[in-house]
Amino acid sequence: MKKNFNSIMFSTIIMMSMLMAASSNNWIMIWCSLEIMLISFIPIMVSDKLLASESTIQYFIIQSISSSLLMMGVVFMVMKGDYNYLYVINMSLMIKMGVAPFHNWVLTVIEGLTLYPMFMMLTILKIAPLAMMSYTTKSLTMIILITMITGAILGINQNSAKKLIGYSSIYNMGLILSLIKNNLMWMFYLLTYSVMMIMLMVTFKKEKIYYINQMIIKESSIYSKMNLWINMLSMGGMPPLMGFMIKLMVIQMMIMNEMNILLVILITSSLLVMFFYLRMSFLSIMNFTLEMKTNLFDKSKLSAMFISVNMLTLPIILSTKMLT
Repeated sequence: MKKNFNSIMFSTIIMMSMLMAASSNNWIMIWCSLEIMLISFIPIMVSDKLLASESTIQYFIIQSISSSLLMMGVVFMVMKGDYNYLYVINMSLMIKMGVAPFHNWVLTVIEGLTLYPMFMMLTILKIAPLAMMSYTTKSLTMIILITMITGAILGINQNSAKKLIGYSSIYNMGLILSLIKNNLMWMFYLLTYSVMMIMLMVTFKKEKIYYINQMIIKESSIYSKMNLWINMLSMGGMPPLMGFMIKLMVIQMMIMNEMNILLVILITSSLLVMFFYLRMSFLSIMNFTLEMKTNLFDKSKLSAMFISVNMLTLPIILSTKMLT
């Protein structure tokens, strides 16, 4: 009970600090808000596991380095000398978010986290740095290319479910950065991706899946298998699921802005991402044993809700656009 109360309290502080950082026009206030977020997130990360302590220390060190770089960039800006302070500020924000090539710490930290702090680190804690980058960044083409290629290629040979989600998050950060100049679009992308990640994480936790090869020997009802299958296909961007909708939005934006190189890399890397999610999907439905057949109609309301959300999102959005 006390642990739940602490999580709620610190989560509330994080949300308030995030809003303060995203809406402030003073760099010192932004820096203070990010530090409050860091200090509030540390207790949420802590658990009884040995790896959790290691992950907490690593996260604190990395975030301290990025905060120091951010303050250095602010000092350069105040001095008004011939300094490229925006490069320093943007580099600090990219380290804070775990964008490639500053991504290695993300994969080591998430291995020691439970699902809730892992979800917060990969989604909610990135909102404030993204809001800051939307005002300070001019061109991120090279960073976007590196991030998409890194997330797509390195995610192929992963066996750990957490690391696979981590590489998927890195890849999607590249897509979010391509939308960084349109606040409404990147916020919508991040919100939709967060919903997809919640559904996948809850499904992994419900089925007790920690490694990809567990899917071959896992005994579940075909309904649960279908839920897992659709969630992974949605993360891969298979039409007409939710993940396809946000990728289609990015493709349309790139075509309108004539970002041809990014568009080619996006399509190519999307095929790689689709490959490792398809591999997981086929593993999840291979083991159709007698026990599964007897549990064929062992449905759950949670699985039904997740399947419905994934299947109906795109038709609803398209219908709304046609009516307007």
